[in-house]
Amino acid sequence: MVRIRLFLAIALVSFIPALCRAQNVGAHPTVLEFAVAAGQSESQVVYLTNGSNNKMQFKLYMNDWMRDSSGSHEYYDANTQPRSCARWITLDKNFVELEPGGSTTATVKMSVPDSPAAVSQMKWAMLFVETVEEQKNNDSKKAQAMVRNLLRIGIHVYQTPPNLTKKEIKVYKLEPVPGNAKQYRLFCQNTGEIMLQCKSYLELTNVKDGKKAKLDPVEFPVFPDQKRYVIFDLPANLQKGKYSALAAVDAGDDMSLEAVESTVEIN
Repeated sequence: MVRIRLFLAIALVSFIPALCRAQNVGAHPTVLEFAVAAGQSESQVVYLTNGSNNKMQFKLYMNDWMRDSSGSHEYYDANTQPRSCARWITLDKNFVELEPGGSTTATVKMSVPDSPAAVSQMKWAMLFVETVEEQKNNDSKKAQAMVRNLLRIGIHVYQTPPNLTKKEIKVYKLEPVPGNAKQYRLFCQNTGEIMLQCKSYLELTNVKDGKKAKLDPVEFPVFPDQKRYVIFDLPANLQKGKYSALAAVDAGDDMSLEAVESTVEIN
């Protein structure tokens, strides 16, 4: 199980928006959502464009990935994570060359094995579209093409079997961030079967005078079985005193609001 670490020093940009404006290179959509049953397959198309003045080359490949408890992305070699669907994905091309102003498509095919185990969990992977540049060695005796990474676009690939429908989230703790009295973090866990798009809220009520302070909601996704925390920055002008804190997570109109109460001391 190999974790892929990304360093800014190699000037490789990961997980960027659909249009890489600096390079004028595009790949869309940046999310592919499959709902394939056991023994079935489905294909979706990714569109690649080169709006630059130079000929561009792309390589396409799969990786595994996870979100950690704070929501940051962690990348791994393909087919090394328990929830990976990378092994079920076939690309119709792994390398593309586009002239200036050119565009093309790449087909992503999801083929799910015909077994109950294959559709017992949601799975996911990441398709990377990475630009490369060919450089010729000046020494004719050692003439060879060298590839230098320029940037890459991460396309989320989700496979949610249609038989999975349970949606559930649990909120279980609100606590101060260690070393920072002006931040609180809310802990929750997705105990359902599918990924949830959530909004979290924090409302503070001054115990002495009843004045309320509502913080802006924080939006975040959370995978099934995943534990996650979100951080709230308390208002800078919040007066000192004791507050009753109500923290909640809203995971959609078809789910009840999950909340936890706590006491917050502002000194």
